[in-house]
Amino acid sequence: MKEIPVSKRNLIVAVILAVVITLGILVIENWPHRTEQGTAVSTNEDSLVSTAAVNAIEKVFQVNYQEGKEAWLERICEVSTPAGCELFSAGADRMWKKYVEAKSVVTASTQAVEKVADNGSEQVWQMTITLSSPLPGSNKTQDTAYVVLAKTESGWKFDRFLMDEEINAILTRKQASPTMVEEGNK
Repeated sequence: MKEIPVSKRNLIVAVILAVVITLGILVIENWPHRTEQGTAVSTNEDSLVSTAAVNAIEKVFQVNYQEGKEAWLERICEVSTPAGCELFSAGADRMWKKYVEAKSVVTASTQAVEKVADNGSEQVWQMTITLSSPLPGSNKTQDTAYVVLAKTESGWKFDRFLMDEEINAILTRKQASPTMVEEGNK
């Protein structure tokens, strides 16, 4: 076997290179773990928001004409922002009259499909709603809705349903740049 002369300088460079490579491997191996922790925070927050959305939508579509409009509105307002409560209250008389005329007794099952927008203080969620029976003026027992939830001092609250133009704008923006919609305009 032939001897290979190694200078002190080359030996030091080799040791430093070995240490750097080892540290790099350790960092890379632990990187996904740190990312998962960050994702878990986001996922936990999203879980809270989606649960609030499901709860609110089920209360909106839980209609029993015998219990009265005030009980229905109280249920909705418990899970809504003040603006959301006001929005429902403003149109309640007309809606409730239809519910009473049709003797509506409806329950809803709701599922959060996906978060489509988030600006930190508001999130928009796509929801699937399944009703036990159609509401007056409709023959649908299943539909998709897009809802806005707002972060309040007491947690995430239902704010409103999006209108078609708003839905189209968000979906168009999401297709153009998925990260822009997720991050919002902070």
